[in-house]
Amino acid sequence: MGWTNSVPIFHDDITYILQPEIPQYVLSFIDDVGAKGPKDWRLIDGKPATHPDNPGIRLALWDFFQVLNRVLQRMKHCG
Repeated sequence: MGWTNSVPIFHDDITYILQPEIPQYVLSFIDDVGAKGPKDWRLIDGKPATHPDNPGIRLALWDFFQVLNRVLQRMKHCG
């Protein structure tokens, strides 16, 4: 009986926590959170751009993992 509104409450809490990231990087669904991946791979001469400090890392994936890190840190900070 007490868990009747748990899904809408969860959705409201997640939406509040991730306000700075919505809708540019993250979308909150009913009981799930989806992060948007890179739209393009920043091609340079037909090859994906790489991170300046580590040429084995694609720059588009580096940016995506930074977004994921921000989202997880916000969730961790809120408990």
